[in-house]
Amino acid sequence: MTAGFQQEPAMMKGGIGLAILHMLSGSYAGREDQGIKLWRFDTDAGELTEVAGVGGIERPSFLALHPEKKMFAAGSEDFGGEIATYRVALAEAAVNETSRIKGNGDHPAYVAIDRSGKWLLSVNYSAGNVNVFRLNGDGTLGELSDSVQHEGSGPNAERQDAAHPHSVIEFPAGGLFAVSDLGTDTITCYQLDEENGKLRLKQGIEAEKGSGPRHLAFHPRLPIFYSLGELDSTVTAYSFTENKIEKIQRLPLLPEAFEGDNTAAEVAVSEDGKFLYASNRGDDSIVSFEIAEDGSLDHPEFTSSGGQGPRHFTLAPGGGWLIAANEKSHSLAVLKLENGRPLAMAQEVKTESPVCVKFLPWTI
Repeated sequence: MTAGFQQEPAMMKGGIGLAILHMLSGSYAGREDQGIKLWRFDTDAGELTEVAGVGGIERPSFLALHPEKKMFAAGSEDFGGEIATYRVALAEAAVNETSRIKGNGDHPAYVAIDRSGKWLLSVNYSAGNVNVFRLNGDGTLGELSDSVQHEGSGPNAERQDAAHPHSVIEFPAGGLFAVSDLGTDTITCYQLDEENGKLRLKQGIEAEKGSGPRHLAFHPRLPIFYSLGELDSTVTAYSFTENKIEKIQRLPLLPEAFEGDNTAAEVAVSEDGKFLYASNRGDDSIVSFEIAEDGSLDHPEFTSSGGQGPRHFTLAPGGGWLIAANEKSHSLAVLKLENGRPLAMAQEVKTESPVCVKFLPWTI
């Protein structure tokens, strides 16, 4: 099912970039609601406007954009989870489902499409596995080509009772994927065979015990990635080569005066590689760090996320804006960036339990 609104065509802004961008949001909404929404974002005014929505799927949380086709995938983060694909028609202001399959386990927490556009990878948080599905030529989902089961546990009895892979993210060079496992405190790297969709273990590292690795982000120029620890609210910088990963720095994500419960959620690096951002659920903040020439982090500053429970956020292409998905306050918050730092909220838009936001890389 799909719904649309009147929409203006995308506009160019004097060779600098797009004045009008489009963004998708996923959520923990039920199948009776429009859990996936398409938004129009005016980069001059800093305003989000709802354009279209699609329902019929339970808790369509994390979204993955195809590198070439005007389509995306969503994981239904539920028991007996499903994965679905959708086509976006900006000119018609519509989002339409094109395929759906079982996700090979409970609670698919993250989906990714490889750079070739031929394979979809997913991790099932409760089932503890990493999966590869073929993508057909038309972008619809094909058969399961491989599945790797994670085993183990961690010191946090409540959250680390078993393996809980939380993300699968491709290295910049392509073909190699890092799987952050919150349950086992590990980051495992798999090589994807683009011919047959099989995974081969490349290398793995152990993170700090009880840290709960969740997501990571790569520096745009340096061979460094930044791993977010959900359970201990930290960020750890690692250098990497083809055969070795080494820890170089570990910092807290919370202000010293904070007291209470907090879990970290998302991490991202600015396009110019000068700033790192992470979100805190509990402190309900976006923390920003300066990134030095060697990739190290310093000078943290804290800004309200504009709501409660910022489970995810995204940076607008071209810089200038950060959009936070505040799950608990059922809102999207638009934060202006000035000299790389988030300022107070410029706009708040209410929408049911948003948990993922992604800007589209294509226009009409």
